[in-house]
Amino acid sequence: MIPTGFKLYAGIAGAALLAAAIGGYTTGGTVVGPISAGYKGGIGHHVSYVVLVGVAIVSIIVGTLLTLVRDADADAVAQAMGVETAPVGQRPVAASIWPIVAGLGLTFVVVGMAINTFVFGVGLAVLAIVAFEWTMTAWADRATGDPSTNIALRNQLMGPFEVPLLGLLGGAVFVMAVSRIFIAYHGTGAVVIGAIVSVIMLAAAWFFVSNPDMNKNVITLITTGIVASVLVFGLFSLTQIEHGDEKHGDDHSEDDGDHSDDEAMGVVIVEAAS
Repeated sequence: MIPTGFKLYAGIAGAALLAAAIGGYTTGGTVVGPISAGYKGGIGHHVSYVVLVGVAIVSIIVGTLLTLVRDADADAVAQAMGVETAPVGQRPVAASIWPIVAGLGLTFVVVGMAINTFVFGVGLAVLAIVAFEWTMTAWADRATGDPSTNIALRNQLMGPFEVPLLGLLGGAVFVMAVSRIFIAYHGTGAVVIGAIVSVIMLAAAWFFVSNPDMNKNVITLITTGIVASVLVFGLFSLTQIEHGDEKHGDDHSEDDGDHSDDEAMGVVIVEAAS
């Protein structure tokens, strides 16, 4: 019987390989290049192709390891370790938002490769922070057998660093996203969007203050949803700005061409008259 974990990672690997092939064909790859990993012909955009193929390879490796231990089945683990019974395992107990933040950072990386270098850099920074924070969370979850002690230990170690640094970085990215929205929809559109964002943030703040005993996971979910929505809208606005700049550039090029033609015609007329 094929383990569920292997099915999951096999599906991820298949989707990544399909995305790599489609991306290769749509960015200048040859007929055989994307499916032969560049052995015969071009693969199109190299960075995106390598990243997606890398995801597929890692997924296959993880799926294979899960198959060897049968999704951490106790009997399979004991057999792999060469013991009669497997040691007692401990399930992760702390809720984590880092998978959501990692998905957001990966979105920034993919979009940044297509439209803007700054967005690509922000995505890499977010993924680096997620890697460190997620590692510390996983370590704290298994530090002791008491979940409360694990959370207190993690907060004691990471609080003095992550609160100011993440607050500064998050605030800067949030302000940058809002500014792109205002630039893309200037005038009345910017006023309307600013009013909507202000009302949503005030409503969320009032809701939190009115429910002081609310579960922290619910607060985290609502806050993350609001911030993620603003960031995604900011990315979309940035694409609109880039598209507008390209359009204006093409218009200026056509105008310059028209002026050049007019000047050339004037020179011909003057020479003919003389």
